[in-house]
Amino acid sequence: MENIFHLGQILIHLGVVNHNQILEARRHQIKTNNQKRLGEILIELGYITEEELHRGLSIQQDLKNNP
Repeated sequence: MENIFHLGQILIHLGVVNHNQILEARRHQIKTNNQKRLGEILIELGYITEEELHRGLSIQQDLKNNP
């Protein structure tokens, strides 16, 4: 069974966003028919920086490579 590590969960664990901010970003994502990625929306909303996004994505990739 494949482990799935969602970016939102990682960013919450890092303490850079909270659950409600992820939900709001997901609502924006749904409104745009998933044309934008979650990280991009979180940056646009001012919830995270590009550096925080890159850190989260790096951790996500490490977890995928080393489950």
